[in-house]
Amino acid sequence: MRQSLVDILERGPGVVCIGEHGNAEEAVREIPRLQPKVVLMDINLPGMDGVHCVRRLSELTPATQVLMLTVYDNTEMIFNSLAAGAHGYLLKPISSEQLLLAIRDVYAGGAPMTSDIARKVVQAFKQPAPLPPKLTIFLPASRRCLISWPKVISIRKSRKN
Repeated sequence: MRQSLVDILERGPGVVCIGEHGNAEEAVREIPRLQPKVVLMDINLPGMDGVHCVRRLSELTPATQVLMLTVYDNTEMIFNSLAAGAHGYLLKPISSEQLLLAIRDVYAGGAPMTSDIARKVVQAFKQPAPLPPKLTIFLPASRRCLISWPKVISIRKSRKN
């Protein structure tokens, strides 16, 4: 798979492949030295996984744009990758044209995502936000407040018997 990606990149006008790495540890060692503009990263790597590798690379080479290129399409993997510092998320298989377009897009400041992934991101934002827990606080002078952060729902004095 790696060699076919290198072949695609070598055929892409204006794109130069300056390195390829067989595992995340090697990538973390070499990418800061090579200073590529864009990195293609899989999640399933031997040793350290791609999400942790992205997190490390984000710390070591913040100017490098990382594109996830993987078969994992579950929401947890998508958000973990993006939260770790990935700038885009693409699903395999992908055509040569789509891959080269995504590389140019992320290089230009975009955040390319396969349409299925973009739909999942949009759906995640459509989920209703969970309500904060209600908290009862007893105050001096027998006052009771029922508070739902950040608004006060009710305040009432207790009756004296």
